[in-house]
Amino acid sequence: MENKVIKLGVVGLKRGAYVAWTVIGDDNVVIRAVADSDKEALEACKKDYEKNGVKDLLCFDSIEELLKSDIDAVYIATDKPLHTKHTLMALEAGKHVLSEIPVIETVEEAKILRDAVKSHPELKYMAGENCFYWAFIEAWKKMREDGKFGDILYAESEYLHATHPDEIKQYEPKTHWRRYNNAITYLTHNLGPLLYIMDDYPVSVSCMAPSSARYNQYSQGDENGIAIFKTAKGAVIRIFIGFGMYVGYDHNFALYGTKGSILTDKTKPLEDATSFAKLYEVPNTFEKYFEIPVKLSNTGDVYGHGGVDAKMMRDFIKCIVEDKDPPIDVDMGIRISLPGIIANESAKRGGELLEIPKDLINFVNPCE
Repeated sequence: MENKVIKLGVVGLKRGAYVAWTVIGDDNVVIRAVADSDKEALEACKKDYEKNGVKDLLCFDSIEELLKSDIDAVYIATDKPLHTKHTLMALEAGKHVLSEIPVIETVEEAKILRDAVKSHPELKYMAGENCFYWAFIEAWKKMREDGKFGDILYAESEYLHATHPDEIKQYEPKTHWRRYNNAITYLTHNLGPLLYIMDDYPVSVSCMAPSSARYNQYSQGDENGIAIFKTAKGAVIRIFIGFGMYVGYDHNFALYGTKGSILTDKTKPLEDATSFAKLYEVPNTFEKYFEIPVKLSNTGDVYGHGGVDAKMMRDFIKCIVEDKDPPIDVDMGIRISLPGIIANESAKRGGELLEIPKDLINFVNPCE
């Protein structure tokens, strides 16, 4: 890349500190400032960063103060309900933005966010969906583009992330957004990669949220959600977000097409799992799956979701340095975030089939 150094600010250190840590020492970026309302987190981050070679780090207790500093770009890793608000503040302050996902919290925020980004063409905005970068997702996308699966008829993904029963009580403070979050709204890690692979987008959804029993007594939102989407290309996608059952942590994916199918190995944790496929072009695989030995990471680095946090951060810096469009722009950020909001509304209505507003999700139509 060009010999240009981006001064980066990080707001929200529970996740932001270790994601930004992955680019410490890179030639094109220097971590200039961090902000968090938690003083202990701020002090711990400052100590850790300085230990790892970050010099003259500015520390603030609010995003307002951070945005007044001389940073060029900001990584927003604050609580989920604040992503749009903080993005708008950063854009108005003249900063490039990498926003954690989901990028919006309400339907209304979709248009507000897009309009704000488009009104600042001089600034780069990137949605921080790191799961696009998993090696097996990239492999599946290439296979789909090469026609290995034919026409995709059905796809599914599961996000299982439950706290162990012995640790539930101290999991989150009462004020934390996760206590009140409805699980299905946090589906971008699963719907996003499928839409990325399929080059498609959802047009309608029906969602149910099991609520007859509660796994986490401290949670106030729907702990689990199952959404069924119909896409513009006519495929069906099932997304299961399971935060409230004895399932541990994992992501599972599967695709089924007219010429082949592929799925991840559910018997292993994702970082150790490979894929298994049946392909028409491979003889004798109609009855038996064969292994596709591509794992979560092709670097051997499992730190930071298999190394993809670093890839995401570097792509963000690269698009600024080289003045290129970000790989996951505001349109894609909305496309993978809005369906969860509509799915949640469907669940509130007992599974009613709802259309996803086409004018909000279909800015660039990949299907026509």
